[in-house]
Amino acid sequence: MRSFILTFVVGYVVASMMNWGIAEFLLNDWAAPQLGGFLRAGDDAASGASIIKLTFGFMVPLLVIAIFQEFMVKPASWAARATLIAVLVSAAAFYGTYTFISGYGNVTLWPLMGFAAADTFCMVIGALVIGFLRQWESSQLRQELPR
Repeated sequence: MRSFILTFVVGYVVASMMNWGIAEFLLNDWAAPQLGGFLRAGDDAASGASIIKLTFGFMVPLLVIAIFQEFMVKPASWAARATLIAVLVSAAAFYGTYTFISGYGNVTLWPLMGFAAADTFCMVIGALVIGFLRQWESSQLRQELPR
């Protein structure tokens, strides 16, 4: 359990920091004018409650991805498995949620789809990090076992 938590935390940090960089340096300036004040800005964006919500909102899908990776055995390749699971979970989590927000909040869809694509990309990277670490760890354990 300890190694699962450790690999999840490493994958989360990599995916989260990548996601923050993409949003901050590539997407926010492009999307903000199209979203008509929907994005938080200034002190409101950096409030403690906002940071906690953003953290858990990005953590939960990656945790689901990590759990699925533990129990799925196909596809046989750890990289294919990580990518497939990340794309499926991200499609449900981000594209579904952002499409709903677009309809419910009367917000332009295309900028939200840009965020969904970036979130999905970062989830795939995080899943690959987790998958690689878990695969590497299991190969190390197999080498240590007496033959």
